[in-house]
Amino acid sequence: MTNAPIRAVSAGLLIAVLMTAPKAIAAEEDFRVWENITAITNLGSLDPKLDKWRWWLEGQGRFRDDAGALDQSLARTAIGYQLTDRASIWLGYAHVGNYPRPQARIQHEHRIWQQLLLTDKPSFGDLMSRTRLEQRFIQNVDPVEWRLREFVRFSRPIVEGSAFSFVVWDEVFVRLNSTTPGTRFGFDQNRAFAGIGYTFSKQARVEVGYINQLIQLRTVTRRAQGFNERMNHILSVSMFLNL
Repeated sequence: MTNAPIRAVSAGLLIAVLMTAPKAIAAEEDFRVWENITAITNLGSLDPKLDKWRWWLEGQGRFRDDAGALDQSLARTAIGYQLTDRASIWLGYAHVGNYPRPQARIQHEHRIWQQLLLTDKPSFGDLMSRTRLEQRFIQNVDPVEWRLREFVRFSRPIVEGSAFSFVVWDEVFVRLNSTTPGTRFGFDQNRAFAGIGYTFSKQARVEVGYINQLIQLRTVTRRAQGFNERMNHILSVSMFLNL
């Protein structure tokens, strides 16, 4: 498998974003911290007949207001099947708790999600593409929101054979329908990451770096409805386990 499918999917999604992205009215900014741990287990360790099956387990904590207040908690799990050495498909569930300002109720979100995961190892580094489709059941929001996410990641050792590597990735989010209240079809957000990875072993890796998150926000007044943007500057700390 070459990286041609990765380039084709990414280019198509980029065109869709450029066609649907609204013009910015104003941009709010905040410093945040995101913590993540993701474990992927080969179920063949339980039974050799399950060698192509995988289990995904993930937990995140996200902090806003200069990292002084809990913003979101996320728990995600999935079952996956390894189609080839470089391609797998997944079906999963996620629960997201959104923690608004003090004296407001927690908003719960349930997600069903499907994804195609592709990897490639050209001579210049490691590539990964993840295409994810989500059905978002958000408290007090109708109907179910459908959202497409396209993620592309590149990493390369700082020097040949080093445990340290440069890591960059980008993920684009596009809503496939409009909901009431709050969202409309089109561009939702973009996340761009740059950082350093350290590989402890074949089973464990950590990545630390900066995420620039650009989000479309909805604003409502008595006269009109508009959309502006928020830009979050995020310190991201992630641990990845392959068990």
